[in-house]
Amino acid sequence: MSDVIPLRPGPSAQARTSALSDEGLARACGAGDPAAIGELFDRFQPRVTRYLRRLLPDDAVEDALQAVFLEVARGTAVFDGRAAVSTWLFAIATNVARHERRSFARRSRLGSALSTLPPRGSAEVDRLTARDELARAHAALRGLSPPLREAFVLCELEGLAAAEAAKVLRTSEAAVWKRVSKARRAIRERVLGRKGGRR
Repeated sequence: MSDVIPLRPGPSAQARTSALSDEGLARACGAGDPAAIGELFDRFQPRVTRYLRRLLPDDAVEDALQAVFLEVARGTAVFDGRAAVSTWLFAIATNVARHERRSFARRSRLGSALSTLPPRGSAEVDRLTARDELARAHAALRGLSPPLREAFVLCELEGLAAAEAAKVLRTSEAAVWKRVSKARRAIRERVLGRKGGRR
């Protein structure tokens, strides 16, 4: 089975890459050397992980770490030698963390937009049902008609004022508020399991 590619580079490739300087290793990654990418991960993963832990919630760190080194592996981020390799990786990690925080902020705003839902019982029950409610809220958002979804996303998730959203949507401020109100009602009805939704 000589055509099977091993998951990890062989000993000779590992010895070659482990002898490289940080800068040489980063340049080899830019050339698509899989052994170099593995060595770079082994060498810098602890520092990048520690950095990400200071920027993100614990449950987001693992995915963010993978995203950092995936950018290197795909050649999305190429080392240009103008900074230390650690600085280059921290810059990639910073961008990944910013993206993750924006995603988290959008999810949080969706939760806030639904905060008028009635209490669902004890804290334990709420915790168990929160994930299901969020999934239903996302499904409800996807099920809205485009005009309602656009207004809701602009105002409730992206934080635009109604006047700004009206400019984007080329409609009146009153129309924006009407659409946002309908969207809120439709999402609440879907989350609570009552009839309603697309209007």
